[in-house]
This record gives sequence, C-alpha cells and structure tokens, in this order.
Amino acid sequence: MSPNTSHKGLTTLHGELDELVARNAALAVSEERWALAILGNQDGIWDWNSQTGQVYFSGRWKAMLGYQATEIGDQIDEWLSRIHPDDLNPVMRGIERHLRGDDELYESEHRVRHKDGHYLWILARGQAQWDADGSVLRITGSHNDVTERHLTQEALHDQTAELNTILNLSPDGFVSFNQSGRVKYLSPAFTQMTGLDLTQMQGLDESAFWRALGGQQRAVAPLPDKPRRLLEISQPARRVLDVSQRFSQAATVSQILCFRDVTHETEVDRFKTEFLSTAAHELRTPLACIYGFAELLLTQKLDDANRSEFLNLIFAQSQQMSELLNELLDLSRIEARGTQDLTLTRIAAQTLMQQVVTGLRLPPGRALPDITNAASALFLRVDPHKAQQAITNVLSNAYKYSPDGGAVQVRIEAEPGSPAMLAIHISDQGIGMQPEQVKRIFERFYRADNSGKIPGTGLGMSIVKELVELHQGSVSVHSEHGQGTTVCLRLPADSDQQAAQSGPELGV
Repeated sequence: MSPNTSHKGLTTLHGELDELVARNAALAVSEERWALAILGNQDGIWDWNSQTGQVYFSGRWKAMLGYQATEIGDQIDEWLSRIHPDDLNPVMRGIERHLRGDDELYESEHRVRHKDGHYLWILARGQAQWDADGSVLRITGSHNDVTERHLTQEALHDQTAELNTILNLSPDGFVSFNQSGRVKYLSPAFTQMTGLDLTQMQGLDESAFWRALGGQQRAVAPLPDKPRRLLEISQPARRVLDVSQRFSQAATVSQILCFRDVTHETEVDRFKTEFLSTAAHELRTPLACIYGFAELLLTQKLDDANRSEFLNLIFAQSQQMSELLNELLDLSRIEARGTQDLTLTRIAAQTLMQQVVTGLRLPPGRALPDITNAASALFLRVDPHKAQQAITNVLSNAYKYSPDGGAVQVRIEAEPGSPAMLAIHISDQGIGMQPEQVKRIFERFYRADNSGKIPGTGLGMSIVKELVELHQGSVSVHSEHGQGTTVCLRLPADSDQQAAQSGPELGV
C-alpha cells in the first residue's frame, strides 16, 4: 500500500467518525427534546415497538390512570387489559383499519379503567411507521383524558332529550327563530294546532310567518317590546290561541313564541258574561214586581181584595225568584262538582218512576201520568236523587205546556247496544214547538212560549241535559207545533239485570 493510499483511508475514517459523532449528538439533542416534550405534555404518550413487542408508557400516561411509574410494565396487555370490555372490540377494529391503510391516523374514544376502579374516557390518537417492505415498525400516539367533556356531552344529550320529551308532551305549541329572525323549530303541538309543519315554515322571517299562520290578531296585554296576542284561526279548526313571546341571547335562538289553545276558556268567559247578564235580567223582573207591589201596600190605602191580590202577586214572584236562584245554584254546582257528587245505585226503573210521581205537584184537575213499563223488570244504575230531578223537570214541562189538558204518558224500554241504556219517553199533547224552537230547547233561559202565560225560568231543560250527561246518558226532543212534545231520556242500564247482583239495590 502506498503512502498516499494509506493517507486517504485515514482521512475517510476520520470523516465517518466525525459524521457518527455529529449524528449521535443530534440524536441526543432530539431525545432530550422528546423527553422534555413528554414531560411538559398533559397527554399521556405511548410507543409500541412491533419488533420487540414492548410498549413505552410515559409517566403522564400512568399518572392519568392513578399509577406510579414503577406500577405499570412495558407490555401491550397493560393497556388492553384496562380497556372497558364493551369498548375493546371497537378499539381493535380501529387499529386494524389504520394498519391496513384505511385510516390515515388511528383515533378512538373509549373507556379505560383507573386504579381505583372507575373508568375514564380516553381519546387515543396514534400513527404507525412502516419499513420499505410495508411491515409495521412501531405505533406512537397519545392518551388524553376527555372524561369531563364526555360527561358534559352526556348531560347535554340528556337535557336535550328531556326538553324534546317535554316539548312533545306539552299541549302548548312552540316556535323558535334563529339569530337571523327566521323560523328554526316548530313543536308537534304547534303543528297539531295549526296544520303547519316545519317543511312549510322553516326559514320564513317573522312577517312571512304571521302571514302563513293567518287569523285575526288582537292585542291583549303588553309584553317586552311586543304585545301579547290573542290569535283566532279557522284552519284546521276554529281555535283561539294565546301567543306569548320570549327573547333569547343564545347563539342560535333570537326568540321563542308560545301558543296556548284558549278556545275553551274564551268560550267559557263569553258564556259566563252572557249568563250573568241574562241571569241579572231574569232576576230583575220579579224583583221589580215585588218592590212595586210592596211599595203600594206600604203607601196606599187598599181594600181587602186589592191587598190580597197584591200579596198573592208578591208571593208568586217570590216563588219564581226562589226557583230561579235554586236552579242557578243547581247549574253552578253541577259545573263545579261534576261527577264528584254522583252516588250511583242500582234501582228498578219502575221504583224510580213511582218516587217521581209521589213527589210530583200536579196542576189542579190533572191526572197522574200514564206509565207503560216493559214486560220484565228493568234496572238503572244512576244517582236516584239526580235522576228524579231530571225526570221531574221534564214531567213538569209536560203538564205546563199542555194547559188544555190531555194525557201525559211515560214509556220505559230497554235500548239495544253497548253500553246498555234504558229509554224513558215522556209525551204530552200540548202546544208543541217549531223546529227552530226545538234546536234551542237546551239553551239557558230559553222559553218556547214567549207569551208570559206559562211560568218558568228557562233553565229546566238545561239542568235536565246536564244531569243526564253526568250519567253518560243523552236526551233528545221530538215535537210538532200544536201536536205535543216527546222527550226521551237515555240513562245507563245496570249491566246485570238480575236481581241477585251484589251492591246497593233499590226496588225489584
């Protein structure tokens, strides 16, 4: 070997040694940086070497699960054995997809058991390194504790589900607008009230929304920035809706409208106003009569005949006022108490009619009603007192509206069908009614006779209807002008027509 050749070899060797030293120095700096990065990172770091089968778990990785550095080894099972059993298969499938190249990165959110036994939600991310032949060299990644976020998401999901359930069950309708002032959400109750759904309304601004809803609006009471409204719509059915409004500072909602169906309340208020006005008028008439004749008795010298006449008029008007007040109280009690005062009892229809007839006050010279019973005993399940009151009111009308006489007839029969009902037909041969009068017969204070010759309050048939319907029965009227009237009361039959049925029983 020549001296020149030997010199070149030494130079090359020195160069390779310098390169190796530089590479090792760079590697040391890199490893120092890696160590510092691991130390300062809040995520746990893991590094699985597929060649040796060993896994590096950083101190943070171990501390996250409640372990000291020496309490967890360097085998893959240290991780796999702590994964929640329900999450293990999804985790492994995620790793397999990444190793096949289906997913660029491995990412999985799953539960890992803490040292004290509870589970943390962990977000694991990783990436594999392959050699030139496509074999996996290693997978390096991180563990991040996302338990708090996951619990927050679960709470938000539960809250959303609860809110959706409330909205679905609420009888009130709700409409929300986004921050651009356009329709964002309609609740099921709103759709049911109005027949409008989200596909028709979504994206409409407030003006277009009100136009689509239609109806006649009228302000009722002020709310912040906008009036409260009563909205009357005709489709899909006539409804009166109470509309209230709330503004929101939420990022996605600017305001919410609440629609409450107040159709019934509005009708009740209107009815009460009309009822009180009519009742006051009906009471004023006899009261004025009583006041006037009493004043005459006190201020004028009258003979015995006039005095007696005036006293009889005062007595008659007092009776009318007493009857009117009693019937008003009856209606009020029925409306307030409903079925709470019903005491249903098994009673023979014949017995019930006998009790009615016994207490009936007949006009002078009139005969008792003719009662036709069915061939076999029939039983009702009713409140005897209230059933008697209803039948008595109808019989009293039958006598009052047949002032020229004629028989009053009662026919009792069973009606087929379910539920089983008994029909009590009460007929007179009186003045009868026109069809228009029959339509109004159950209106309060309505009198078929306007001549004033037939006394009454105009409440009797209203009370009959209320009492019969309390028993889940019905009442109908058939009448021809000048030919008389038939009223049919349908009341519940006892489900067992045998006298041996258990329970209270009146009559046989």
